[in-house]
Amino acid sequence: MSGYADLFSHLNPKTFSAFFMRDFVESTLTKATLPMDRTWVVKKLEDEARLLKLSVDFFNPGSYTVKALIHRSRFADLVLINPLPMDVIDQLPESFITNFIEPLACPVLLSSKVPLSYDEVLIVFDSDASSLTALKTFLHLFGGVASGKTVTVLMVNASDKPELFLEHYFIRFVKNSFSNVGIVPMNGINMNKELVKLASHARNPLLIMGKSAIALLRSNETTKALFSQEASIFYANG
Repeated sequence: MSGYADLFSHLNPKTFSAFFMRDFVESTLTKATLPMDRTWVVKKLEDEARLLKLSVDFFNPGSYTVKALIHRSRFADLVLINPLPMDVIDQLPESFITNFIEPLACPVLLSSKVPLSYDEVLIVFDSDASSLTALKTFLHLFGGVASGKTVTVLMVNASDKPELFLEHYFIRFVKNSFSNVGIVPMNGINMNKELVKLASHARNPLLIMGKSAIALLRSNETTKALFSQEASIFYANG
């Protein structure tokens, strides 16, 4: 909890609602895949939260379904899936992205490490309005603490006619929000490979993405490759 408290220390007041992901996915995720003593973990987290004076509650196992969690996300500012170990990614059901991540009514932040931290921000702009939604949502949550970070806008070349006016305003918006901004063109055809390559050159990067994140997350190999570069993913689709 101390790592999460540090990540959100600039937000006050704040309440954490915790859940075990295996309660919300298909039964193929067995205890052998995600070993944990639930009672011990809950007690440790509650004890630490109490010392840190954080408000935290846990979903009651067996009482919630994926649909209930999605409804609850409507009242949340962020769903944080962390840690998501690389050896667990291949164990997730094929429907995980479609039935769990995509329908969530608030942004999602995914990372393989605890505590979660980032030194550089990579903003993926693919000429879709969801890219702007993701950025504005990120700024709402982390704008004050991220304004001085190194920021790179990854401009994805669309296969059809680019929306130049949207690109112009997007870049201006980014430069007004961050002090150190660079721009790198990307080939949308090999987007996943290019993202991994760019992440390998960044220091502890955080990727901000709109709906293009869904296609990326459906590739277990790409997700694992990004996580191996200490990358995290912030997804919002409006």
